[in-house]
Amino acid sequence: MMKHIYILAILLLCCACEAPLDLNRIDSSPCIMVNALIGNIESSKSYVKVVVPMNSEDKSLGEKKVYLHGEVAGRKMEFKDISMNFGQGAHEYTPQISPGEKIRIEASAAGVPEVYAETTVPQPMNLTSACILEREKSFITVEITYEEEEDGYYGLIFHDTDISEVPGIQMSESYDMVVSYSSLEREILIWDKHKVRKDGKKRTLTTYLDTDYDKDSYSISLVSLSPEAFNYLRGCYMKNTGFASIGMGTPAFTYSNVIGGIGTVGSYWETRMTIKMKDQE
Repeated sequence: MMKHIYILAILLLCCACEAPLDLNRIDSSPCIMVNALIGNIESSKSYVKVVVPMNSEDKSLGEKKVYLHGEVAGRKMEFKDISMNFGQGAHEYTPQISPGEKIRIEASAAGVPEVYAETTVPQPMNLTSACILEREKSFITVEITYEEEEDGYYGLIFHDTDISEVPGIQMSESYDMVVSYSSLEREILIWDKHKVRKDGKKRTLTTYLDTDYDKDSYSISLVSLSPEAFNYLRGCYMKNTGFASIGMGTPAFTYSNVIGGIGTVGSYWETRMTIKMKDQE
């Protein structure tokens, strides 16, 4: 036991080492940031703004209006400015998308280069079955089985309860990742190929969750994620794990697919259903 304590103390000392950072030596320029997840169920919120480096002498660029436009499979996207209610640069898009369609979003502002990003709407999950295997008070064991030709990216949203991971070591990408994301307005549990059991084309996810209520059924959404959406949400999770605050979290890279700027443009396809105890199906 004492050996483990000494090892932990050494690790903490190593993490606490500091080096001076001269922000004035960072070579960067103002650019446009775009963050948008475009889905099929409800209106999708997008956020755009000009970001200005800390060492920039002209901070006024950060207040410049950013113009957002785009297209889905050649059809024009209509963005509504909702900055008055949701803050600077907030826009809303009423979904008119289909699986397999390519989305391209462009943004421009005076004094900075134009930017763009692309994403392809993912195919819906080819679901075989979904049920609650076990329940003990608010803790549930959920099993989802689906088929696919290649590994995809998926998520699970509960609409009538908050969810959280069962306490334990949850730092590895092979574990479930519960992420809060404002555009989805719920927590979303995401997983990758390390988590599922494979049998030919069949994939089975078994996950353990803590909910707010002791219930036998829940309203859920099965969510197919584009690679851009998954990578962004995974990065959010890695940056907010418990050990990250003391410098011992899994290294997390800021994912961006915005050409000429920063941010993420991704897409998702959501299918709503009710999940029940296995013996009630």
